Amino acid sequence: MSLISALEKRTKGVLDDKWYYPGGFFYGGAGGTGGIPTKSGTNVSETNAIKLAVVWACVKILSEDPASLPLFLYRRLSNGGKERAVNHNYYSLLHDSPNPEMCAFAFRETFMTHVLLWGNAYAEKEFGRGSLGRNRVVALWPIIPTRVTPKRNERKQVEYHVNMAGMGVPSVILPKEKILHMPGLSFNGLVGLSPIAAARETIGAGLALEEFGQLYFGQGVHPSAVVTHPGHLEDKKELREALNETYGGLGKSHRLMLLEEGMSIAKLGVPNDEAQFIETRKLTNIDIGTRIYRVPPYMYGEMDKTAFANVEQQAIDYVSKTLRPWLVRLEQSFTFSILNAEERGEYFFEHLVDGLLRGDIKSRYEAYAIGRNNGWLNGDEIRERENMNPMENDQGKIYLIPLNMISAAEIGKTKKLDATEQKSFDNRRVYRKRIEIAYKNLICDTIRRITRKETRRINWILKNGGDSNAMEEFYQEFPDYIKKQANPAIISFVEALTDMETELNGLKHDDFKPEIQRFIDVFVSNFASDYVETSQNLNLENGEWIEREAESIAEAQIKNLADAYIQHLRALMGMNS
Repeated sequence: MSLISALEKRTKGVLDDKWYYPGGFFYGGAGGTGGIPTKSGTNVSETNAIKLAVVWACVKILSEDPASLPLFLYRRLSNGGKERAVNHNYYSLLHDSPNPEMCAFAFRETFMTHVLLWGNAYAEKEFGRGSLGRNRVVALWPIIPTRVTPKRNERKQVEYHVNMAGMGVPSVILPKEKILHMPGLSFNGLVGLSPIAAARETIGAGLALEEFGQLYFGQGVHPSAVVTHPGHLEDKKELREALNETYGGLGKSHRLMLLEEGMSIAKLGVPNDEAQFIETRKLTNIDIGTRIYRVPPYMYGEMDKTAFANVEQQAIDYVSKTLRPWLVRLEQSFTFSILNAEERGEYFFEHLVDGLLRGDIKSRYEAYAIGRNNGWLNGDEIRERENMNPMENDQGKIYLIPLNMISAAEIGKTKKLDATEQKSFDNRRVYRKRIEIAYKNLICDTIRRITRKETRRINWILKNGGDSNAMEEFYQEFPDYIKKQANPAIISFVEALTDMETELNGLKHDDFKPEIQRFIDVFVSNFASDYVETSQNLNLENGEWIEREAESIAEAQIKNLADAYIQHLRALMGMNS
């Protein structure tokens, strides 16, 4: 019986289901609040440690920051890149809502809170039903760590004993396959250590200082001043009340005091040994916040040694040295536990942290300019980082490369040629190579849109009976889609080749625009026809259509187009090819 099934059989209502909510155990309940005695005289547990302000702040920071970052499921591409697997069943599981009662932020925040306090985070995996759904995780339900004990059974397999005391149902033993478990720092890699238990003496000292401060200001005898009288006072109470009424309180702190009968007043300060507790509290906060949780002091309110000039660098250090290990731990735990062995070879979870690493606008734009001018960033990639929409007509997909740059492999070849040959042949060859490299991604993306549409449609037809008429109808309409997708990229590539010829031979090509457009139309039409014909002659693999390799198709079309167009253009000009 699963934990969810057991809970569904209870007589209590849904609002009483606090088995997955830590707040339900804050004041007593599972785990208790007694805690472990420390040398400072205070008891420390995971539930009462969070009453210490610095522990609360660090747990809040380290649970909210990962939860607020976008978490995507990616698919690895054959060219070494990746794309968001938006059509996969698990894409929305951790991006939108892991169960019907929680948004993704709440689940991931709770998950991190558990591991930051108890050293372990657990969630039950709810699977679907039926032959197809029984191996698919459809929901994740976090479990309070105080109820879970990992053990090995007689077969040496890890299983999780969930104590359901006080819930009206028997305890449950869940196999490893049904639990998402993320341990923190660990001695054995299987069960994490509780940071609170490991640092209980330091946290106990912090709780003791909190209690001392409360007693000092709440119950201690600490008058701020002493009034003395040279003689004997008959009515001390009346004098005390008169002084308090006239001079007591913040609003009366700077009034002129009039004393009679030789009375005098002396102000009292705080003894040095008692005043030191403020400094001790600061050191304790740093011990807990920075040395245990590795959070920069300025983030939990200790600003004494923080210079505003280097806060930006500290924030970047926080992301790379504090937040990143937690993000990797989360990503690998989700990938390992949610995806099966076959899927892990193709898919993986990853956070998007670019927003946290953003510098000031001047630094960002200077970095973008370097990437743009050197050809490894295009306009749309830059706009995406700035949360802007792509440019129209795929103009943002073009990569720019300086004309005075060539590959290292070309240097030795060009030096062996004389000046005439360099101008007539190599300049064109090197120039063309740079253009082909610059437009490769644009044309490859275009082909990839075509192959993806084909793959989705053909596999949909196959899953719905494999109607040959539907297949034929699709391929009759598909050339129009191919031409619509390919035309903007081909036009852009041809324009770049035209500019190259203009620069190299010094001749204008404006008079040949109609012929150039006819060439483009014929080339695109032939490409669409050849693509469809090749696809129709391919065989299925195990009854499934395998997406065609977009990069190899793009490379072939780039070469064919460049060869044919340059020859056509030079023929129009009456020049030898």
